[in-house]
Amino acid sequence: MKLTRDGNALYEHCLPADISGVSCEQGEVAKSVFERYRLHTYQEAGFKPFVIAAMIFMSKLRNPGSKLSSFIQ
Repeated sequence: MKLTRDGNALYEHCLPADISGVSCEQGEVAKSVFERYRLHTYQEAGFKPFVIAAMIFMSKLRNPGSKLSSFIQ
């Protein structure tokens, strides 16, 4: 959850989320909240595969920065 400039909460989730009344009876987010922030939530969740790939890449190498530099040159 992130606060906006006016102090209201903005719902963010990396998905999948349990949505009350949609995917389950009592979920982690109300349907009305999920619907209000659906576009932003889907955009945010779109980064998930790239974050996972970066974490795997970084865990496999001693010096991932030098490996990335070698791809550029």
